Amino acid sequence: MIKKNRFKLFSSLFIASMLSATAAEATFTPKADSYTVKSDFSANFTASASAVYNVDGKNHRVGTKNLPLNGKVSVSTVSTPFGDAIQTEALYGADNADYKFTLKIKQLKDLKAFTVQGIFHNHSDKNANLAVIDLFDTIGGSGSFGIADPAKWLITPLMQHDHAKTLAEMNGSAKEVALFVNTDNDKSFLMGPAGPAEAHCRIEVRGKEIKAYAEMDRVLVEPGESRRSEEMLFIFEDSKTNTDVWTQWVAHTHKALSNKGPVYGWCSWYDRTTKIDEAHVMDVLETLDSNPNTFGKGIVQIDDGYQIMDGNWNGNAKFPSNMSRVAKKVREAGMIPGVWFAPLMVNPEHPWKKANPEAIQTNAKGISSFMNPNPFHPDGANWINPSHPKSKKFLRQVIETARDNGYGYIKIDFNGIGNQYVDPKITRLQAFRNLYTLYRDAAGEDMYILSCLGQPTRGVIGFVNAARVGPDSHPAHFSHCLESVLRFQIFNRIWWNNDADVSYLDVKLPSRRVGYTPQGEDMWKTWHNTVALTGGTAMISEPINKDDVKAVWRNYEIMRPGSAENSRLLTLGKSAENSVFGFNAQRTFGNFAVYNLYNSDKEKSHDIALDFADAGLPADTQCAIYDFWKNEVTGYTKDSYTAKALAKNASELLRFTPIKGGAPQLVGSNLHLSIGATEIKEIFTTKSMVKINLTDAGAQNGDLVFYSEKELTAGSAENCKIAGIAKAGKNLWKVSLTGRKFDTKQSVTLKIK
Repeated sequence: MIKKNRFKLFSSLFIASMLSATAAEATFTPKADSYTVKSDFSANFTASASAVYNVDGKNHRVGTKNLPLNGKVSVSTVSTPFGDAIQTEALYGADNADYKFTLKIKQLKDLKAFTVQGIFHNHSDKNANLAVIDLFDTIGGSGSFGIADPAKWLITPLMQHDHAKTLAEMNGSAKEVALFVNTDNDKSFLMGPAGPAEAHCRIEVRGKEIKAYAEMDRVLVEPGESRRSEEMLFIFEDSKTNTDVWTQWVAHTHKALSNKGPVYGWCSWYDRTTKIDEAHVMDVLETLDSNPNTFGKGIVQIDDGYQIMDGNWNGNAKFPSNMSRVAKKVREAGMIPGVWFAPLMVNPEHPWKKANPEAIQTNAKGISSFMNPNPFHPDGANWINPSHPKSKKFLRQVIETARDNGYGYIKIDFNGIGNQYVDPKITRLQAFRNLYTLYRDAAGEDMYILSCLGQPTRGVIGFVNAARVGPDSHPAHFSHCLESVLRFQIFNRIWWNNDADVSYLDVKLPSRRVGYTPQGEDMWKTWHNTVALTGGTAMISEPINKDDVKAVWRNYEIMRPGSAENSRLLTLGKSAENSVFGFNAQRTFGNFAVYNLYNSDKEKSHDIALDFADAGLPADTQCAIYDFWKNEVTGYTKDSYTAKALAKNASELLRFTPIKGGAPQLVGSNLHLSIGATEIKEIFTTKSMVKINLTDAGAQNGDLVFYSEKELTAGSAENCKIAGIAKAGKNLWKVSLTGRKFDTKQSVTLKIK
């Protein structure tokens, strides 16, 4: 529940503090040089705000510390995505000053939160280049960041791979946003950009002091012009509310898409890398088409290696039928053809590159950017400047060609846009969003776009359906991938569908070219669990037509499609370890929770605990514990659970089901890694029977585990079969199903004796 009016923003700029949600009276004093934030868990934070700009080769700063207050402070009520706010706006700088600064603060009425925005005004007769706008600065005597016990405050970057550190030890910066949590009492606050998208932001922490600012990238501000910063949100609720409000606020201001759901399918990259050819794709397609009960009807995505050269994304000699005919064959099989490309990458010998050298990215000295040759791109590559008019025409044609060839899914990689743009008035963030505006416009609304980013960026929100949120998932690097994928789960189904990259069907397969998982089976299972529970994309990249892979096809069935429930990292912000990941499912037939307990320590075993209050499970209620990989109920517990001495890199994937009375209750399923959240549509129970309606998700063959004080026996089945029912412990019954058919209505009836 969001509590009202516990947060108070007041200022040394204010004569009257804002003591209630309805307070509107506030004035600035002529000597005011800072503003103060008061929270319910620490001393006041006192900060200044300013703009840094360059004129005639020299840097200057104007803001609250070195300019006088100009005129009266205006106070008004404004709307925000989370309700009304009291906006206080003050202008700094004398009437005849060449440069002035405006500070806007919005105090939300229904949240312990406020936003800050700065505006730089150029009233001179010279051009200015705006470098940064500091919005909350306590560094170097600019204010005071008065937090007691800094060693207890953990700072977690939410949009980069860097590890969480305490306030006492951090001496660096976080891209865009940071979550602060007191690990003793869970008090929390968050600082991050709110939008609309103006510029990237950064949170800098030095010597236990802090500065939050917008990176304005030296944009040109001509005489008589003003330039606003990104608006930044400062919120002081609990950590979950903080991340929920921030991600949803950004989704609103950046107009995130929500019209397409998660996808699943096959990608060629780790199977063949650049050695992919049409014959292999057709073999894979035949395997997929012949086995819909295993593979469903998903994406068939051709990755790097099909193109004539970088920049010419037509099929080479290895694809003699041409790319449009390949797409047509995939569609005829009832699947969606997908293709990879890197639109900004261009071969040095490409005719367009030679004819348009001015459209190639350069550094500040005018030297063309160049990627050195590597095994996958032996000629190296230049990079296209996305802001050049000729580039825009070229890039549009790349996307339109894929669309016209029949591809319904495109994967856009290598998104480096450089830092020199034709328009000197756009920031790097705006340049990125302009590029993806072009991509989406060229692709049309129906195209599914995956942006292969590695780390989140606001640049693609509103234009893509999915975004890669971690590094390439090579089998030897799962632990590295998990550090990103689990932390960035907060963006899934809010900004886009998260793409964790592919999973694999076993720890080691002889036919697989990219090798095995050296950390062993436990690490592979942890990654497999995670990709399924991420719930955004469920992709594999195996040579699925080979016999050794066919033997483990079921491991794809149990992850297809990704989880219907959105998962969450419960330890986010509270621990540097990403150890408890999952969801609480609300169902008419009974609520339950599924959590993956993961020991991320690469050296030794650990106990990993789950608090039922955090997991959304009821207090003082006996819960059955079902272990997916053991396929059994391992016990019962109340209020908490601890995985004892969990081996390094290992997980326990568990379902916790509150037991209420003796009537039949589903407590486990090994048909899907979400353990009943994705493959079970509904359960109806009467005095004499239980009817289970299933979706077409999950494995063809597997077990449902029921708790029932009365014996269960087989009844009827539709589009599947009941292979048997066996007693699995006291009041436990294992119902084995076979022959589940994809794309059909499935149901099972059990009799209660």
